[in-house]
Amino acid sequence: MQTGEEQPVNKPPHNSSNVSLQPTEKSVKTDVEAAAWLFEQLAVEAGQPANRSRIRRALDEAAAAWPTGPEDRWWKWLVESARSLNLKSKVVDCTFDQVVNLSREGARVITRVGKDHQWKAIASTKGRRFHLLRPLRNDNQIWVNSRHLRTMLDAESPETLIRCLVVEPSMIGPGETTIDSHEQTPFGRLIALLKPEAGDVWIIVVFALVTGLLALATPMAVETLVNTVAFGRLLQPVIILSILLLAFLSFSAALRALQTYVVEIIQRRLFARVAADLAYRLPRARVDALDRQNGRELVNRFFDVVTVQKVSAQLLLDGVYLVLSGLIGMAVLAFYHPWLLGFDVVLLALIAFVILVLGRGAIATSVKESKTKYRMAAWLEDLVGCPTAFRHCGAAEFALDRADRLTYEYLNARRIHFRVLMRQIIFALGLQALASTVLLGLGGWLVISAQLTLGQLVAAELIVTVIVSSFAKLGKHMESYYDLMASVDKLGVLFDLPMERQDGLLSMPSHRPATLVLNDLGYTDVMEQQALEDVNLHVASGERLAIVGPSGSGKSILLDLIYGTRNPSMGHIAIDGVDPGDLRPDALRRHVTLVREVEVFEGTIAENIHLERPDVSTIDVRDVLEEVGLLDSVLRLPDGLDTKLVDGGAPLSTNQARKLMLARAIVGRPRLLLIDGLLDALPDEDAEALMEKLVAADRPWTLLLVTGREALSKSCSRSFRPDTPHLPYLLEVANAR
Repeated sequence: MQTGEEQPVNKPPHNSSNVSLQPTEKSVKTDVEAAAWLFEQLAVEAGQPANRSRIRRALDEAAAAWPTGPEDRWWKWLVESARSLNLKSKVVDCTFDQVVNLSREGARVITRVGKDHQWKAIASTKGRRFHLLRPLRNDNQIWVNSRHLRTMLDAESPETLIRCLVVEPSMIGPGETTIDSHEQTPFGRLIALLKPEAGDVWIIVVFALVTGLLALATPMAVETLVNTVAFGRLLQPVIILSILLLAFLSFSAALRALQTYVVEIIQRRLFARVAADLAYRLPRARVDALDRQNGRELVNRFFDVVTVQKVSAQLLLDGVYLVLSGLIGMAVLAFYHPWLLGFDVVLLALIAFVILVLGRGAIATSVKESKTKYRMAAWLEDLVGCPTAFRHCGAAEFALDRADRLTYEYLNARRIHFRVLMRQIIFALGLQALASTVLLGLGGWLVISAQLTLGQLVAAELIVTVIVSSFAKLGKHMESYYDLMASVDKLGVLFDLPMERQDGLLSMPSHRPATLVLNDLGYTDVMEQQALEDVNLHVASGERLAIVGPSGSGKSILLDLIYGTRNPSMGHIAIDGVDPGDLRPDALRRHVTLVREVEVFEGTIAENIHLERPDVSTIDVRDVLEEVGLLDSVLRLPDGLDTKLVDGGAPLSTNQARKLMLARAIVGRPRLLLIDGLLDALPDEDAEALMEKLVAADRPWTLLLVTGREALSKSCSRSFRPDTPHLPYLLEVANAR
């Protein structure tokens, strides 16, 4: 399976026609209508609302940005439209067998095959049949087997590659993500998390039901054995009974093994889906949502997915089995005698009392306990992150005092939670002793009264022993359940991070250095403080502007507003006449780049520059490193461009890491370059040398430079002070060059 790059390709896929289509307005309109219908039907098939106008608008934007030409770009339309609709999708070239496997795993597949380029989509599967969508036909929805599907997809041989758009099954429907759990209770979040695994969960329930029935084999065999021994001493019935019991128990063991395998698959999928959802969500999270939070500490909640995996597996294996086997056992008791039916009703009522009444507030206390645990982890992370601060005289004692207070808060929260848990455990253990005693006395009386056989009494005692011993384990399972709720609640903090809007225009009208206009721009921060007010500015194409002013005057926020990571509270921004809010974020950032501080991730030097952008080659990486004066230093490293960097930039020095950030920003040749104080931290000689290159006349960008250095601001054509918003102060300065 080959992943298609998200850019037009020079060679069509193997199953494409080599005859190019002449782009006409009619054919484009027809293709857009067909693709829009497919997206609508896939959304409906997944039970999601289909916003027809939004789907059509996204496809129109994609068709306008990438018009059909000699290279058939239908897949580019689809992948860009899917991104605008907030669908997680990928273009892949795969064989027919791989298409079938993807469909059976729940993915939706869209393709365009044959010499006449017919649109087709696989919406769902049922057994060995596939639900095929064919727009622009009378019979637009049909069910076919794999043989007919192969013919319709024009897969002549097993090696034939079919270019497809694969849409993740749990992300069908505009605006939805893998785990859409905003403002839900912990239990609601758990249901949302397990919803894609509903089919496998039902398999586990069915297996548990069968194993619950088979669990009666032992008490039934004992009942038969007691009755047999009571009426004779023949060995043959005992042998037959033993063989039957062995068969039933072996079958039950096999089902339990299958259950374990299915649960393992669910655990893997849970981890993969949560990781994929967060990897999709975090780069798109709104910056203002993290203004009052530590993003790195927040992501620590991802480790709760391990608790979700383990506890979900435990409850699916043991919890479901115990519940179903208990209910089946009670049903058998009810058939023995009406008094035993009454015993079942009382036992069920007492179990409900333990869970619902005595367990009241347990989830809330478990969540609170978890929060105090994370506060402690955050403090320890701060201690590691501030290695100099806590080496001051007396600072170590402060660190210990804060840790002591947070530890006390955790212990107090744990004590409150355990109080709820302990009362459930004590009542459950008492109920176990009471139930066994009552059944023995009641059953003995029924045997003496000839209303129950001795074998039935023994079987009933065995059944109740299993039920109440299972119930005695309730404490362990309830604690696990409360931990599960707390973990899902913690993951919900990440799932609830608001995301940037993912729709909008996909292209800008100009390819020259950008123009920028700010009209009466204002911004109010999360503390309801006016950070910017009535900012008016016009920056011409190719201009070099220095933004100066005291700390706290809103310079960084101004760049965030231009970059589109914040939305203005008032006023208007126009880049080449287009409001950044009207552009899709990734389309905007193909033209506008912001560089602020060192942001190095664990990867190679080359990866930290190109970021897998398809329009950045290895030659571009080498050229930009030479521009910023890093190439010689990098090539002297043992692995050169493949040298692994860690958080912070080592083995590069701090100033080299800053140059690396500048290289990352300019390698994509943006039309509007925003630099927020990065050059101020460099030595004078390095900063001035880089500045000379950044303001060169042949550069393809308009430059906005936030600086506190007079020498750097003089290199620009003029300066702007946002700290005097009612009367913007513009200072024309001589060109330093």
